[in-house]
Amino acid sequence: MASLLGLGILAALFFSSTFILNRAMSLGGGHWVWTASLRYGWIVLFLSVGLVATGRGAVLQAVLRNFAAHWWFWLLAGSVGFGIFYTGISFAASYAPSWVVATTWQLTLLASPLVLLAYGRRVPLRGVAFTLLIFAGILLVNLAQAQLTSWQDVVRGGLPVLAAAFAYPAGLQLVWEARRGRRGWIPHITDPVVDHNIGRVLLLTLGSMPVWLLLIVTVQPPPPTPGQWISTA
Repeated sequence: MASLLGLGILAALFFSSTFILNRAMSLGGGHWVWTASLRYGWIVLFLSVGLVATGRGAVLQAVLRNFAAHWWFWLLAGSVGFGIFYTGISFAASYAPSWVVATTWQLTLLASPLVLLAYGRRVPLRGVAFTLLIFAGILLVNLAQAQLTSWQDVVRGGLPVLAAAFAYPAGLQLVWEARRGRRGWIPHITDPVVDHNIGRVLLLTLGSMPVWLLLIVTVQPPPPTPGQWISTA
């Protein structure tokens, strides 16, 4: 239990640092498109090299086979769960301080049970009622931020995070449904690689690649800053 708690705290620390780094890159002149796309490009590289270097190349091969077999599903799940999610987080960093983005991100605690309800899962109403208190706190934070900046920046910093808060659990739930095979339009994927944590993350990351390519082509941001190459790694 202690080790699990420690891992949870460590994971929360690394995830929280994302908001700070994204804001720092934005203030340093880095475009949000590169902040998002480079991070997931690095993830593909690091996970792939890491699997091969540690003698788990078979996992990488299984990932590529499964992606080829269910490409449309992974494009959907990856684009929603990772693509829309991190696009919103990165875009918001251009208009809101990191602490406001991090606070607003807690909307995912309210979004997650709503996503489960959308998939027909049972959710304790008491838990939903508790998350409404969190929503009230987030609303107060954004109202306070509106006193320091324009409403336009509050909206630009808040709405993308709201979309991200729903997209992340929606994408992960798609994968959960595929593993269970309880939805007609979602393929039942029984490949053990989907139960492998690194394999599952790599599949979702590969599925998000079209989102990053589309953003780069359509937005046409200036070249990434030297700091972005390092901070997104």
